[in-house]
Amino acid sequence: MSKDLEPIAETFDDVFARLGLPKPQLQAEIAAEWDELAGRPWVGRSRPLVLRGATLVVEVASPSMVSLVRYGESGLLKSLRERFGEGVITAIEVVTRRLG
Repeated sequence: MSKDLEPIAETFDDVFARLGLPKPQLQAEIAAEWDELAGRPWVGRSRPLVLRGATLVVEVASPSMVSLVRYGESGLLKSLRERFGEGVITAIEVVTRRLG
C-alpha cells in the first residue's frame, strides 16, 4: 500500500514546491518528531508551526519564552540539519502564541 502512495506524495511535493509552499510531508515529520529533534530548552515550551522556505517558524507560549529558547537555537538547527540534511532548514523564527 505504501508503494501506491509514494508517487502521489512526490507529485504533491512537486506542486507545493512550484507554488513556493512548504512540503507537507516534511512539516508532518518535524511535528511528529519535535520532542526528539528539539531537545532542551524547546521541548514543552514550543511547537513547530510552519516551514517558510528554509526557515522553521516555532511558536512559544509567551514573550518571556522567546529569549529562553533562543539559547538553544544552534542545537536545534544542528539537530534539524542532521535529520533532514544540509540547507533544508537554515533558520528559526520564534513567534509568541496568538490569543483568541
